[in-house]
Amino acid sequence: LNLHDKIYEYINETVQSSGGFSPTNTSTNANMISTFYIYNVFTLIDEPVENQTIHKNWVLSCNNTDGGYGGNQSLSSTLLTTYYAIYLVDGLGEVSDLANHTSTLNYLKSFYITDTDNLDNYGGYLPDEFAENSLLSSTYFCVEGIRLIDSNELNKGATVNWVLNHQNFQDGGFSDHDEENDQKLSSIRASYYAFEILKGFGSLDLLNEEIFMVEFSFLILIIVTSIIGIIIAAIYLIWR
Repeated sequence: LNLHDKIYEYINETVQSSGGFSPTNTSTNANMISTFYIYNVFTLIDEPVENQTIHKNWVLSCNNTDGGYGGNQSLSSTLLTTYYAIYLVDGLGEVSDLANHTSTLNYLKSFYITDTDNLDNYGGYLPDEFAENSLLSSTYFCVEGIRLIDSNELNKGATVNWVLNHQNFQDGGFSDHDEENDQKLSSIRASYYAFEILKGFGSLDLLNEEIFMVEFSFLILIIVTSIIGIIIAAIYLIWR
């Protein structure tokens, strides 16, 4: 067998007769995360997913009363597994097949920060109901999930501005705000989600503009500070 066929054979061994895919070929328990990734592996190797209706119905069976979806039929809803469920239902059928798309939409929207006085978080989405700060990852999952259901429910302007405010002018990357650490360090993960959010909104051109403006302002600050330093040094030498 070539590599393609070996991969195809392996992932087919993870399929469960009642729907969904297990995390290994020796497990008999499907979960939402493994189903999401295996579905995408099928897409990457250009192979069809057989019995799509069975898999879609398994995903739908993970629905909870709050409108979200759990990792399986017995788990509570999480933002991540809810996004995966929406993605899978859309891929295996139609997004309108969701158990209750209005309830799921409201579940995602419940994480949105609407308080305009909350400058660090307005426009972003929380990772869970107990969190205090919006994250780039949770904002990405909420935005993409809402987009699949009804893109008119997105607040593009506020969310794009929130993302741009997470850019670090030192290296051009992005990071989540950390109240315990004022020194913001960019990460590949955060930068990926930021880029994807801006790309989804068609706002990558604003990213380029923001980088220039921040770097330009920083350069001006350095120049002004240097001039002030030179003047102070000159005055000191003259006074001596």
